[in-house]
Amino acid sequence: MEPVNSGDLSAFLMEKGHLVLGSGWHPSLFHAEVDSLTGVVKILTPRIVQTNSDSGLDDAATVDQILAQPCIGSVATLSDSFSDWLSSNPLNGDESIAIRWSRHGERKPGIKGIELAKEMGGILTDAGYKIELETPGQLIELLIDGEELYWGTPLLKEPPRKGWKDRVATQRPFFKPVSLDPRHARLMLNLAGKKGPLLDPMCGTGGILIESAASGIESTGVDLDPEMVAGTQQNLEWSGAKARVICGDATRLSELDISGIKMVCFDPPYGRNAWRSDSTPELFSSVLDSLHSVCSGDAVVCCMLPTTPDGTLVMGMEWHDVEQLFSSAGWNMDGDWFIPVHASLGRRLVRAVRLHS
Repeated sequence: MEPVNSGDLSAFLMEKGHLVLGSGWHPSLFHAEVDSLTGVVKILTPRIVQTNSDSGLDDAATVDQILAQPCIGSVATLSDSFSDWLSSNPLNGDESIAIRWSRHGERKPGIKGIELAKEMGGILTDAGYKIELETPGQLIELLIDGEELYWGTPLLKEPPRKGWKDRVATQRPFFKPVSLDPRHARLMLNLAGKKGPLLDPMCGTGGILIESAASGIESTGVDLDPEMVAGTQQNLEWSGAKARVICGDATRLSELDISGIKMVCFDPPYGRNAWRSDSTPELFSSVLDSLHSVCSGDAVVCCMLPTTPDGTLVMGMEWHDVEQLFSSAGWNMDGDWFIPVHASLGRRLVRAVRLHS
């Protein structure tokens, strides 16, 4: 998806729907996550998209803010655009108001956020509104990208991921260094469409199950290691989440009374010796075949696959070989994103849709 603007937004004024502001961590994943949750996205900048719905965005992993009653303009047209916007979107005259601004993307000389906010504040004052910078009753958020301006009324008091740090792996009673971060778990859930029942066929310490169950999704976890199964159950009790956990083989799921799965999210092991033997293609292919056998016709798989630091090798294989494994097992890959981790490891987040038998 490419940005729709060509650098001149002076023709844009009031817009329907919402503007969604990304955290800036991974722009392409931000665009994909919002699109998966809301259905239709217009990309305005790497960190700002427009969508007709805010459904599900309150727990998005890549979102910082959602702006209702949005307007798009430019520095040159700010006075007229903001006046027109205020006339069409009257605010509560009984409550004080403040403008919060932030800069994104290109910085243009001579364009100062504080001056733009003051210009908007003057228009508000002339319209009879009371400005209160410390404890306002309502807010307008202004986003500045070069000469382009975006504003609206914020819907979120804080980014959705606030509080997720309380559930990171190191806070759980059962901990392993390879445990998945809550942000990545939520991201996979959102990219997969958040439609249960969910299966994590290699649940490890239960990070994905904690996030999915907390979202109200019927969830099942499987792991071959009894220690991991017991640890996952311990972590689920600690988090207050409820999910079914089974000790079993991810390559033989049809033997475990599992069926009708609509969403699969998993993070396979990526230790020093994991997925680096001659049996890797056969083993992973068996997992994909097994998943196909227990999933419904419209099921979606999202998984984090370990890669070399530059992303060229995935589980020790060339990327085209990984694509072939998915296709041969009945999965159509419709998205993949490289995520750098550290100097010796990367990850490839893959999304695939089940092909009918």
